[in-house]
Amino acid sequence: MAADRNFLILGHRARTAPDWKLDDLCGGGGRLDVLVRCVTAALWVSHGLRRDTDAWLLLSGPPTPPVAVHFCGATVRYLNPDERSTAALVRNGLVKLRNRDSVEASPGVTLHRIGLPEVLARLPPAVLLDEAGDTTEFPEPPLTIVLGDDRDPTEAERGALASAPRVRLGDRSLLSSACITLAHHALDAQ
Repeated sequence: MAADRNFLILGHRARTAPDWKLDDLCGGGGRLDVLVRCVTAALWVSHGLRRDTDAWLLLSGPPTPPVAVHFCGATVRYLNPDERSTAALVRNGLVKLRNRDSVEASPGVTLHRIGLPEVLARLPPAVLLDEAGDTTEFPEPPLTIVLGDDRDPTEAERGALASAPRVRLGDRSLLSSACITLAHHALDAQ
């Protein structure tokens, strides 16, 4: 069962093999640093976790894309609010996934060999965060908020999201993790 709030971050270069070092998330990990910061922004509050929220990372980098990483806020354990330990959960999951279609790598952290259309089919209706969005209002949950990593969604990704409302957060380009914080703020105020 999907959470009321879901954040799906599109990792365009994020490696799909565990061949990177925890000290090199920006380079060897394919900008995995951006994705794990988004997990922290999506799930952590002061002294606890948002149990009504899930974070999904769609790893689309080499060598065997795509891989979807699901952090379930209701059941996740061993998640800390730092980049390195969150990245370790992803890397350990990639090790366990090797020749499988799906694996629970750690309590509340599951990896699947599925792409964007399959992820969207599992989740509540999507909303695309877009600097050129048509509105600043979010629909009522349950919903899935989709955003890019440090790159905008590709044309193919936009095509898969063609029916999703486009929501803008303001006039400036912001970090993906900051966008998640602002989206939570707006939804908390509803």
